[in-house]
Amino acid sequence: MPSVKLENARILITNDDGYSAEGIKILTTIAKEFSDDVWVVAPEYEKSGASHALSFQNALNLKEQAQKVYSIDGTPSDCIAIGISHVLKDKRPDLILSGINSGCNVGEDVTYSGTIAAAMEGLIRRIPSIAISQNYEAGKKNVISWDSSKHFLKDILTDITNLGWDSNVFMNINFPYCQSDKVKSIQITTQGNRDTDDLIINEVENNLFRFGLRRRLEENAKLTLPPLNMAVDGFMSDVEAIANQHISITPFHLDLTHHGSLNHLKTSITVSYTHLRAHET
Repeated sequence: MPSVKLENARILITNDDGYSAEGIKILTTIAKEFSDDVWVVAPEYEKSGASHALSFQNALNLKEQAQKVYSIDGTPSDCIAIGISHVLKDKRPDLILSGINSGCNVGEDVTYSGTIAAAMEGLIRRIPSIAISQNYEAGKKNVISWDSSKHFLKDILTDITNLGWDSNVFMNINFPYCQSDKVKSIQITTQGNRDTDDLIINEVENNLFRFGLRRRLEENAKLTLPPLNMAVDGFMSDVEAIANQHISITPFHLDLTHHGSLNHLKTSITVSYTHLRAHET
């Protein structure tokens, strides 16, 4: 995609923590340093883990909470879709920002994340989109420090939108939970890998379950499971970067095809099919 001129840009903001969450308020404040044309369309309640769900089964209620601030009793992807098609129907947004999420979105997190999915929905609608997350110290979600994202995000948004990126790509930015003066660097990263034991499933009552997630990034950074949380062609994984107090910027795209398997499958399946047909004659 071509570069985005942030000055006076129309910016649509959402998240998966809800329209009243601290992170989206911080992001809105930063966005307004670039433009007065900043709009929020976000879930009425927390929708963490909603992934890319759209609410096909029920009608959604759009509420105006304040000037240019709307809530929807749906998912982050619902918010982007309705925000573009109805709230901003007079003029499409120039940029979509999703976040700032309370907690990092790295490794397999990205497949569950409503924050990531909102940026993905923006990409599908051909709008430059960026997901933003702030990590927190394990067990301290209620006392999260936003210092590193507050300190660095404005400059990162300026640089990345001036640069531009491919039209089939959206950006995923993660900030470590250390104070801004402890941030070591900004790393361009690959998607890493987390331990599946990080997923907690508690039976809180008989046949009543609740999901949770451990935040053990330091241990996860040492995993040797594929894809490796090690440098690939000189690039750290997002898991390793955040665990070691770097800011992580990962370019993502929608193509889930494993291109390395195409020729192998084509050869094998073609041979198998030919053998199968031979038995029919």
